[in-house]
Amino acid sequence: MELSDAISKADQILDDERASPTVRYTFRWAQGITGAVRSLVEVMMTADRELEGIRRQRPRKIEENPTNWALESVNYNLLCALLSQLREDSHQAFLGHVLSRLSRSPGCAKSRFRIEPPWNSLVSEFPLIAELCIRNGAKQNFFDVLDDVQLFLGHAVLLRHLEDMVALNFTVLTDQDYEAFTKAISAVGCAARIAYKTLGVSGGRGAQAAELRNFWTEIIAASDGIREECRKARYLYLKGALLEGLNLEINQDKTAVTSSLKAQGFSDALIECLNRADETYQTAASGFDFKTCIGHLRSFMEQLHSEGVAKLPVATPQSANHRWGDNLASLRNAGVLSKAEEGYASGLYTVLSDQGVHPVIAEKEYARLARNVVIEYALLFLRVLEKRA
Repeated sequence: MELSDAISKADQILDDERASPTVRYTFRWAQGITGAVRSLVEVMMTADRELEGIRRQRPRKIEENPTNWALESVNYNLLCALLSQLREDSHQAFLGHVLSRLSRSPGCAKSRFRIEPPWNSLVSEFPLIAELCIRNGAKQNFFDVLDDVQLFLGHAVLLRHLEDMVALNFTVLTDQDYEAFTKAISAVGCAARIAYKTLGVSGGRGAQAAELRNFWTEIIAASDGIREECRKARYLYLKGALLEGLNLEINQDKTAVTSSLKAQGFSDALIECLNRADETYQTAASGFDFKTCIGHLRSFMEQLHSEGVAKLPVATPQSANHRWGDNLASLRNAGVLSKAEEGYASGLYTVLSDQGVHPVIAEKEYARLARNVVIEYALLFLRVLEKRA
């Protein structure tokens, strides 16, 4: 796809996002809900109450298990699909155009429906822009724009969403990212304080002045809240580095795998398979659960390679068989896997099959090893596949 065509389509998607926002965080697993849960309806109602409670706080309380909440957005998926159809050397130009909308006033519209998190009944495409850039290699670009932007109404909606993002999915940013984010959001707060004081000195009165005071007060409060959330997130990274058994990098890489699968057009069933494996591991109460986790991981490996073969530019005789060994051979012949990588993948699959299927149970340590290795292997595999597209 040509860059100009992709940009035109992106503007269509973002215009629709402003009219009908699709970005939201949904509760993924029931283990984060205290007490007995008897139905899906009860799960959703309890999750909504928990999210309302989180949003009543400023600064937000950060969820230490960021896998409990997942980003959902139809338009995010559409933008990722556009990105996947561009040459890699066009990605930054595409994301740069998307980011440029953060400087176009007013960046928001009145909503007839209750959509969270709004501000003064306003909704915006800015949360979608933030999520797209942060999750697709343009985090620093986003921070740079935020650091220098002239503030207007749409940014109040954006900051409310950023409060949610850090609180619910804090590992989407690294410890170093939070340092840059803190700098950018501090600049936003400083600009808002100057504007608020200037308004007071000018002696502005009437409805318009009241609206401006309300706006600047919101920006100041939100930026202060985000800055404190950034501090807490960095503390949690430190905690994770010092306490045995916590591996936040794996959670980040799993998020990267999921984003890459969506961007490259892999099936929802494949993503769900990995999510189920992770969910089962996180909530496991017995060896039988760990065995189920490894079974899901084996299925994920099978389907990942099967769908990977289907994406090769030229079909091979082996690819029609959809068997594990034939799929590996096809990927090896196409240059996606080296001979050593083919052997590694084959060995990993053998281990998953032997330990995850044949024994009655699998211990937690084995399930943790399998989960971590499969996630890291999948990330490498997807990046190689992306570079060949």
